[in-house]
Amino acid sequence: MKEELRVFGRFFLTRFPLGQYSVYVLLLPAAVFGTLASAGRSGPPSALGAVGVAAGLLALLCVLFFMRVVDEVKDLAYDREFNPSRPLVTGEVGTRQVRWYLVGAGVCAVVLGAGVGGAAVVTAVLIMAYSLFLLWFERVSAWFRDSVHVNIAITIQLKTGVVVYAVTLARAAGASAPLSVVACAVPAFVLAYLSWEVARKTVRPEFARPGEKLYSTAIGAFGSLAVAGFLLAAACLLRVTAAALWQSWDVLWLAAFAAPAICATWGWFRWHGRRAVRYSPGGPALLAYVVFLAVPVLHWASAGRMS
Repeated sequence: MKEELRVFGRFFLTRFPLGQYSVYVLLLPAAVFGTLASAGRSGPPSALGAVGVAAGLLALLCVLFFMRVVDEVKDLAYDREFNPSRPLVTGEVGTRQVRWYLVGAGVCAVVLGAGVGGAAVVTAVLIMAYSLFLLWFERVSAWFRDSVHVNIAITIQLKTGVVVYAVTLARAAGASAPLSVVACAVPAFVLAYLSWEVARKTVRPEFARPGEKLYSTAIGAFGSLAVAGFLLAAACLLRVTAAALWQSWDVLWLAAFAAPAICATWGWFRWHGRRAVRYSPGGPALLAYVVFLAVPVLHWASAGRMS
């Protein structure tokens, strides 16, 4: 048992780094709540209660861990060539452990999600079920398996599910934005994430390894970064629209959504200046995504201090 726990601990810390996933578990729900809450609302949401909010966030953590485990299984053949040190490749984690991780994460997600409400439980179950569907689809469809662009178009719906879960949590906590605002906010958060996903898997063709799954392989690095920039611009435009429809942000706060574009532009210049080495602008793109999430949180807090 002690060895099993040590193996799980190493897997959890290496393949599910909390520093990275805290962006989802803390910042994403806070950004969604700041987007959908009434203008001037600040502080911890009270309609659901602190215990309910904590349960909802922990349920989201379990859902994300479930998705991470499924991804490790789904990418096993690819990782054998490009990531040979990962625990499923080395054999440190086997089929039995994977099943226990999935069952444990799934049960915990459902139990904790029940503290938020039935909608949260249903959303969590659908996300995990879709994750398993993608694992099956990866094995039976060469079209899905071999085309990175087809793959992301289908796989990104997992992120849509995560954002919808955050919306469910926000509504349970008292956020009352109309559906027109939700319809702008959900694709905004998904597109902002997708912009980072495309940018981090973009390198110049001469530095791509044979068989490596990169978005830049088919359309070139410049084209790939142009797509990432377009996605980020669309996300910011949708987010500004949501703010204008619901919270009547002043011009300075609306202008804050230029900050993600500045981060992405910085990444473009870094990429342009590093022609002689393999470089992916994933770092600046991640910063742009984090800033995109941080703006509504900061506005929410600021509006509360001024009210």
